[in-house]
Amino acid sequence: MNWPAFLTDPLRGKTSLNRVFWLYGVVGSLLYGALQLFLDPGSVLATRLYAVGGLALGVYTAVATYRCAGNCRSKFWMRMAQVSAVLSLVLLPVFFYLDLTGALDLAALGLE
Repeated sequence: MNWPAFLTDPLRGKTSLNRVFWLYGVVGSLLYGALQLFLDPGSVLATRLYAVGGLALGVYTAVATYRCAGNCRSKFWMRMAQVSAVLSLVLLPVFFYLDLTGALDLAALGLE
């Protein structure tokens, strides 16, 4: 499989829901989360760019999940995937805003 197909097939609904969830969702999130280990915590620009990349990955995964949900044999899991994708698309901008404004910092939450 070539890179363009690897990235576009899920958005076209041509990938199994299982593969989208595990490969693009779980493994993709773990690999992207590992990038944070290499960021300078004092760099506001790096932190914001990381947040924008995380938002893009979240939107990509949610859209791919919704589009590929129809490939699932079980109607129950198809609906669960679609509802999860829609909820993710609704909540991602909210958490992105809270992250950029600092409202999710431990000190702001009183947990530090």
